Amino acid sequence: MLRWLPVTVIGILLAISLGMLYQATQNLGDSNSFRYLLYLNAFILATLVLAILLNLVRIIYQWHTRQAGSRFTLRLMIGFLVLTLLPVSVVSFFSMNLIGKNVDRQLSTSIEGALEDSLELAHYSLMVRSRVHLMDLAELAKQLPGSTKLEISALMDDWRMRRGAHEVILLSEGQHYIATSVDEVDSLIPFFTVRDLLRNMTGRNEYVHIESVHDVDGEEQLFARVALRVVYGLDEQIAILTALFTLSEREELLARNVSDVRNEYKSISYNREALKDALRMALLVIAILTVLFSLWAAFIFSRRLTQPVRDLVEGTLAVASGDLKKKLPVSDRDDFSLLARSFNTMTKRLFSVQEEREQARRQLQKEHDYLDVVLEHLSSGVVTLDGNMIIRRINSAASQILGHSMQNQVGLSFGEACRNLERLQPFVDALSPWLAAPEQDWQAEVVLASDQGRQVLVCRGAGLPKDSVHQQGHVLVFEDVTDVVQAEHDAAWSEVARRLAHEIKNPLTPIQLSAERLHRKLGGKLEPELTDFLERMTRTIIQQVDTLKAMVNAFSEYAKAPMLAKRPVDLNQLVAEVVELYQDNPGQVRLVLQQDRLPSIMLDPHRMRQLLVNLVKNALEAIGEQPSGGGEIRINTFLDTGLEGEQAVLTLQDNGPGIPESLLPHLFEPYVTSKHKGTGLGLAIVKKIVEEHDGSLGARNLETGGAMISITLPVGRS
Repeated sequence: MLRWLPVTVIGILLAISLGMLYQATQNLGDSNSFRYLLYLNAFILATLVLAILLNLVRIIYQWHTRQAGSRFTLRLMIGFLVLTLLPVSVVSFFSMNLIGKNVDRQLSTSIEGALEDSLELAHYSLMVRSRVHLMDLAELAKQLPGSTKLEISALMDDWRMRRGAHEVILLSEGQHYIATSVDEVDSLIPFFTVRDLLRNMTGRNEYVHIESVHDVDGEEQLFARVALRVVYGLDEQIAILTALFTLSEREELLARNVSDVRNEYKSISYNREALKDALRMALLVIAILTVLFSLWAAFIFSRRLTQPVRDLVEGTLAVASGDLKKKLPVSDRDDFSLLARSFNTMTKRLFSVQEEREQARRQLQKEHDYLDVVLEHLSSGVVTLDGNMIIRRINSAASQILGHSMQNQVGLSFGEACRNLERLQPFVDALSPWLAAPEQDWQAEVVLASDQGRQVLVCRGAGLPKDSVHQQGHVLVFEDVTDVVQAEHDAAWSEVARRLAHEIKNPLTPIQLSAERLHRKLGGKLEPELTDFLERMTRTIIQQVDTLKAMVNAFSEYAKAPMLAKRPVDLNQLVAEVVELYQDNPGQVRLVLQQDRLPSIMLDPHRMRQLLVNLVKNALEAIGEQPSGGGEIRINTFLDTGLEGEQAVLTLQDNGPGIPESLLPHLFEPYVTSKHKGTGLGLAIVKKIVEEHDGSLGARNLETGGAMISITLPVGRS
């Protein structure tokens, strides 16, 4: 009901406007009717224009957005406009003609003549009455000659009271008051000026006139004034005697009504055409209001009619977007109630099905999350592939083991993902034969090369069951057993080094003592040539024994596990001290030191000094073949704040020939060297010292020539 309230109110206002227009045509002299009609029409027009503009903007927006019911509303508007415009135009045309005829009829010449006659009759009646007063005044004038001023005043007072006059005044021709007799002195504003009265009496002996006078309260009254030229006094001078008589209420009312009607008629008659135009304009505005009202009613009616369709479209869109709780309003007052009930039943069933599927999905998601947690906490790398070798899932351990972030490779083929990372190509090549036969479970060992040396992976694979979406896939599980293999390798080499040191060290001392004893016993008993030969031979034996002792000491040092004495150490200062020792080197190799600020690190300074000495000596030996003054060793230290916390990084790079590619995977293993006189234990000891300090070690060749060794040590860890 509230939806139709605005239409009802506007309709009632239009009816009132038509009634006021009819009243205005019946009473052309009532200007208030036209004013109120104008105000009412202006209010209705503003209201309808605003309502239509708002609805028009809404329907244009709905039409542009292709909302349901917009085209129907436009068609209904056009239909209402056509059906309303034609009858309103015809009615307005004939109504305007009738308005003109009605105005002309009310302002006809016969009415105008009758009003003039009425006014003349009223004036004549008043003049007759005034003539009677003039005759009475003439009787008073006969008594004035020969009378004194005092007698004249008494005569005037007596006459005024007997005749009912309001005032009697005797004026000289010199505009002076001779005698006056007034009924109420302060009740009226002075009725006339002496100059006006004398001007009207010029060339006359008598004067009669109807005057309109305002009293002290501002109310207008009608009076009859009569005047005579008289002779007064003992010397019989000429003067003017005037008297003022009030009219009766009946006479005054009739005279005033006739005068007002005549003046009003003249005013209306003078503005006859303007009046016709105003009435016609008012009728035109009402016609326009009627058309606008029909358009507005079309808006409201179309909205009411298309509301069920819009509700259905909104409900369908809501269901399409996943909102299955959408319900349509059901009303028994239209034919769409059955459709709304069917729609609500459908959404209820769909919601039940969705709830069941959501429960199944949540259960599946719960199991999926459980599997993710298990996979993420496994130390082994896990990769699942579909039948087309596309990576479907990969855990964090796989990225850590392979040394690359593999999560962003999900969705790519396994071969393509590994080809993008050159280091992993051997990983694909080694697993390809096994992936070709997914029905069998298999296990393989894969060796990868990295900056830290060899990386040994133990891989296991199995086929996954087929499903309705994907073909049979694969699951790869691999572990990094580098540390285990390296520990076994180091333990084996340590045992070998210990036995070698023990077996070699025992005969070295007797050999050296025997050689020294031969030199002392036979040195002075042989000929000079033989003495010189003996001296060279014994010196050679002693030197080689010393060399073997140094090798034995290196074996012993590699084999034993010394106790570390860690304390806070300034790594920059330690590096600077070692670099200072080798600034003056035989090969004139330039040592460049670049250091960032580092915190104190828990280190064993003696073992760390040994590490630095081994690295610098290896670099100097690698540059030994360079031209004099062309060699350079750059040592950098800086702080790295990554995912694993703060770490101190030490890099040493040279511009020597670099490391042979064949040795890179085994560079830090014992007895691996490219030098003819090396033992192959220098870098192995360096690696052992780094591992003792929970650090990591790496080596690689530089594109510009030379090699670089990097050492990473944890900061703040005891």
